[in-house]
Amino acid sequence: MHGLLEKREEKNGERRINRVGIFILLASLIAFPLGAEEESGEKENEKKYYSSTSFSLVLTRGNNRALSFSFDTEQNLRLAKNVLSFKGSIIHSSSDNQKKSEIYYSHFKYDRKISSRAYLLGMVRAERNKLAGNNFRLALSIGAGYVWIQGKKIEVFSEGAFGWSNENSSEKIIPSGTNDVSITERTFSTSFFSSIFTGKVVYTISSAAQFVHQETLFLNWKDMSDYRLNSYSSISASISRNFALKTSLQIIYEHKPVLGHKNMDFFFLSSIVIKF
Repeated sequence: MHGLLEKREEKNGERRINRVGIFILLASLIAFPLGAEEESGEKENEKKYYSSTSFSLVLTRGNNRALSFSFDTEQNLRLAKNVLSFKGSIIHSSSDNQKKSEIYYSHFKYDRKISSRAYLLGMVRAERNKLAGNNFRLALSIGAGYVWIQGKKIEVFSEGAFGWSNENSSEKIIPSGTNDVSITERTFSTSFFSSIFTGKVVYTISSAAQFVHQETLFLNWKDMSDYRLNSYSSISASISRNFALKTSLQIIYEHKPVLGHKNMDFFFLSSIVIKF
């Protein structure tokens, strides 16, 4: 009798062990695809595309004085540790069949993440501001960036890059001491070692509103008095998932402007933004 009880207990123990084994196997089979889905979801999140395009009403004062239009687009592709971005903008206006503003800017930038906060970067930049005497500017730069603060409400980061710049400008020469009021233009080109430093703050006011402020300093190492400072601030409010309204202010200061031109331009833009 005692032997039969021992055999029954032994069989029951085996059954329990078998049940536990089957349970662990089923749990593993269920958990494996879930883990795979989670991993694949993380990989999907690594590849991200962002697009923002704005059309603006522009009020300009300084070298450019007009009421006209602007177009601005920003395209970003994020893939794992790499980010490719393109930015292009146009401000164009005319009055009495004469051009009053002719401003173009574009850059192509590559970022390579090396830690959770630091990244390397390379950039090609081209710009033109005809009425400020700048026929074209071309720059190639390499450098690095760092994210100082990365929170739900606020992001603060800065970048620094060094490289080569080429500029083609047109000076205005006004004769003095004569009754001749004619203005002569002299075009010249120059190349030099340059650097660019940027600081940016992005503050999320609410789920629908955002404030952005950016300061950019351009240095000419051939002539340190020839520096430029671009200041940009904007506030935007989403009206739907893909549309927003944005008001921005941009000030461009040149410490050593092209001869015959002013050293500051002011842009006030009211834009409708399409984003994806």
